[in-house]
Amino acid sequence: MAKTLIVGDGAIGLLFSYFLSTQHDITLLTRKPTLTTRFYQTSNGKSHPIKARLINHQELAGSAPFDLVVITVKAFQVQAAFKQITPYLSKECQIVISHNGMGNVDEINAQLLPTQGLAFLTTRLAGFKVTPYSVNHTGNGESVLGACNIAASEKLNELKRLFSSLPHFSVSDDIHSLRWQKLLVNIAINPLTAIHNVKNGQLRAPQFSTRIINLLSEACLVANKQGIKVKLNEALDQAYCVMTATAENFSSMQQDISHNRESEIDAICGYVCEQGAKLGVKTPHNQAMLCLIKTKSAEFS
Repeated sequence: MAKTLIVGDGAIGLLFSYFLSTQHDITLLTRKPTLTTRFYQTSNGKSHPIKARLINHQELAGSAPFDLVVITVKAFQVQAAFKQITPYLSKECQIVISHNGMGNVDEINAQLLPTQGLAFLTTRLAGFKVTPYSVNHTGNGESVLGACNIAASEKLNELKRLFSSLPHFSVSDDIHSLRWQKLLVNIAINPLTAIHNVKNGQLRAPQFSTRIINLLSEACLVANKQGIKVKLNEALDQAYCVMTATAENFSSMQQDISHNRESEIDAICGYVCEQGAKLGVKTPHNQAMLCLIKTKSAEFS
């Protein structure tokens, strides 16, 4: 049983806490009140308390050191969250990050001891916060973990065991490619659902097809320049499959924009634009979407 810290009690943080608590001693780091029990709710409405010790940042020192840390905050929050927990990591701690979009891996690796592992966990577990203290589990997509440094590679089998209680869990030796595949799905779904305030399945309507093709076409070109073998037709097929499987769900970006929260657009379309500029690939459609989301966010500020 690993002494595990989960950073962030958003929907994914609560889902991970619920499933991992069947195997591990879970501590959940939150900014919300720690005296209120967190709950997991199934699609049929049955509710279960999440077995996790709740702490705030002031209580970290009394709980450390941790053997496994899972950071589930938004992409733009990862660096600040990691800085706060760094003093409380064991010398052989395994750090796992999970968020939409790209980035953060190189930055965190540069701050780790050679004995500390870094891995990335992509997930298609779906849920939404019914209240600030409960999550409704709406979908059981696969979760895939892969090593991002040597220390994690050496303990990949142990990590596989540690996360085995997650639904549809597996490990991969090419997590960068899998992150790109998920990024392509996010590019096709998240910004457009946020701009038009629609559910994922509504993007299958014909009026969205040209914009989806243009966004993914640019992203695939950038990925190919990075050495990632992705094809536009396959990216489109995958995106529309996810739209169908999650037809009644609102994307995380739609929820962020509608609730006046900062979105992960910089780690999604912004990443494609940034890498395109470095690699000589023009990305006007992703740049336009980046600007649209930032403008829409500013309207609510």
